[in-house]
Amino acid sequence: MKTCKMKSGLALLAILLFLLSIASYSSINVAQQIPREETLIISDAWGPPPGWNPLLPSTAWGTFMMYPSLFFYSTRDDVWIPYLAEGYRWIDKYTLEVKIRPEAKWWDGTPITADDVVFTFELGKKYVIGWLSPVWDYLEKVVAVDSKTVRFITSEEKLNYFQLVGLLHGSNSGIILPKHRWEPLEKTLGMKIVTEFRDDDPAKIIGGGPYRLLTWSEDIWYYERVDNWWGKDIFGLPRPKYIAHKVFRDNVAAALGFEEGVMDAAGHFFAAIYDMWKVKGLPVRTYYANPPYYIGSGIVNLYINYAKYPLTVVAIRKAIAYAIPYDELVSKAYFNYSVRAAPVPIIHTIPAYAKWIDEELVKKYGFEYNLAEAKRILDEAGIIDRNGDGIREMPDGTKLGPFTISVPYGWTDWMMMCDMIATNLQSIGIDCTTYFPDFSVWWDRLIKGQFDLVISWDGGMGFDHPWNAFRWIMDPRLTGPVGEDYPAGNWERYINWEVISLIDAAAKETDPVKLKGIYSKLQEIFLKDIPAIPLFYGAAWYEFRTDRWVGWPCEEDPRWLSPYPWNYPDNLPVIFCLAKAGETPTVPSWIYNLRIPTTKIFEDLAAVLAIKKGILTIDTTPVKAEVIVNGESWGIAPVVKEVVVGRYLIEFKPIEGYIAPSPEIVEVKEGVITTVIGTYTPITPVTIPEIEEILDRLETISAKLTTLSDDVKALSKSIGDLKTAIATLSDKVAGLATSTDIAGLRADISALRGDLVAISTISYAVIAVVVITLVVSIVSLLRKPSR
Repeated sequence: MKTCKMKSGLALLAILLFLLSIASYSSINVAQQIPREETLIISDAWGPPPGWNPLLPSTAWGTFMMYPSLFFYSTRDDVWIPYLAEGYRWIDKYTLEVKIRPEAKWWDGTPITADDVVFTFELGKKYVIGWLSPVWDYLEKVVAVDSKTVRFITSEEKLNYFQLVGLLHGSNSGIILPKHRWEPLEKTLGMKIVTEFRDDDPAKIIGGGPYRLLTWSEDIWYYERVDNWWGKDIFGLPRPKYIAHKVFRDNVAAALGFEEGVMDAAGHFFAAIYDMWKVKGLPVRTYYANPPYYIGSGIVNLYINYAKYPLTVVAIRKAIAYAIPYDELVSKAYFNYSVRAAPVPIIHTIPAYAKWIDEELVKKYGFEYNLAEAKRILDEAGIIDRNGDGIREMPDGTKLGPFTISVPYGWTDWMMMCDMIATNLQSIGIDCTTYFPDFSVWWDRLIKGQFDLVISWDGGMGFDHPWNAFRWIMDPRLTGPVGEDYPAGNWERYINWEVISLIDAAAKETDPVKLKGIYSKLQEIFLKDIPAIPLFYGAAWYEFRTDRWVGWPCEEDPRWLSPYPWNYPDNLPVIFCLAKAGETPTVPSWIYNLRIPTTKIFEDLAAVLAIKKGILTIDTTPVKAEVIVNGESWGIAPVVKEVVVGRYLIEFKPIEGYIAPSPEIVEVKEGVITTVIGTYTPITPVTIPEIEEILDRLETISAKLTTLSDDVKALSKSIGDLKTAIATLSDKVAGLATSTDIAGLRADISALRGDLVAISTISYAVIAVVVITLVVSIVSLLRKPSR
């Protein structure tokens, strides 16, 4: 039975190897058909491709090129270019709004919407994603206002303008993923979507950038231009039909390949790069033709594991700081491509950054290369060689080592630095050797905190320096237990909760005096605890050839460049500037016309913050109704909004069964909460008497009208008789009218006669009007609808 299982396993293995060989042959065959003159070949990363899933801790070079980011950003020029976004707007001090270009579509024709942005950012809340998860320390929610409008909303507690502005970048080279593809994948894969899913089938990838993965092998992979890309009417199409990435074993092999023209550009350390054009006359350049040849970038640090005893002891860390030959690292291993860093995480060579360095603290707590001082520090702490083997022990007997200092294999400059540091540590009684694994192994150990000492980078310079440098090294929110992936910084597992309030305060402070005080406190903690040791400022490796492709950015012709030359998608505009050798390279107009300086973004923010505002809160009682403010619906009460000071007309929508409140005009004052409550009055039901009761009343009224009619008739007859008598009297008296009295009597009788005629004339009309009025009122009452 065991033999059968073994044979079955061998058969399965053979099938797998056969399939892999077919796939490899297919990749090679496709690669052989790709014309070299149409292909831009770059070498930048090390090792085989780990996958094209952007959510993995490490991804294949070029992965981010396939997906759009909201903006491009250049750290060299501190400017932004709208990419997927067409613009931004500050709504208030807590809200940044971004509009997505209406033309934007995924490769399958599906529109790119605000829902894609929301979905992508929500992934960073669910899983640990190095370039995305940290933003949620400073973000409350991401909201789709409509299909092409998204808002990033924070709160007073999480307010951080560096982070809000950084969201325009999508968060540290962040890109947007298509929800309609990745949501089903997430439901199927769960946690594996950020740990195991490689996404290495080119046919299944759905992106929105100008290049798609075409084919790949362990040492080279190709991207093909998407000629129907949505952005071609805005940005045009880049000249290279294909872009490939070539992997080399180490820096030496890469330098040889570059000299031979195997690739057109690189992002590696090459020893004495200047000899290639100064001595050998090759069509090769770096950004500068003379020292320092490369643009500077972030700070390269020595990270010492803060979770591993006895490396947690500050005296040991301090002794290590004094044992590092800083100047020799730069001059011998780095060919003077940079300078030694300040002992605090602030770049001192740029005046805008250097102003934050507290020189008094540096003088008091700083360190220099001094082996004697390193030994004195250890002796004073009681960390001595107790058994004469050359290695010191702690007072409790724990030996100082063995430890390893590590960088990826092939990084020859940093490997030489590790040798120099390890040698010096051995000389002061710390057992330390070098360890150079493949990049993937080194990176995995780094982000899991499974190392002793490593040389590595920080968060890089940019519009948020030095805030981001302190956060990268010291923020305990970026790290966690050893063995778990935390790729966003604080790899050394430094835990000091006091740092959080200082880092957050720096991100909100606009007063330079107060801000300097905050940075001074952070520097004091840094110098006392030594969570990392700044070594030098890393050069942004960037080399190019001009025999196949021209138009590369350089000192004489800056064009577009970020100091991290192959940090896509930020450096995607570089490709649009290139042309084939022999053609005239041009810079697309949008690279200049669409630029937005960071200062403009903060000026726009300042303008919003300068607007005087108050709080308007509206409620209704006893029912909840829709409220209209200055003609705009605010939704169903209760509602609370920060508004510009001024007058506001508040109207209340009708509710069935209630009388709506009358509109109100209120005055909102700065910093004041104005409260309005609209009271709805219930409508009282009208009670209608019973029909029988109404008919009874009508009969009574009818009887009274009959009696009144008889009385009026009798009165009319009496008046008639009186009129006859008066007429007779009048005739008799008429002949006697000879004296004044008789004449007066006659006049009186005549007037009385006229009055009687009037009475006789109107009596029936008056009665008729009264009766008609009563009848109409009764009928109206009967016909009135009931509630």
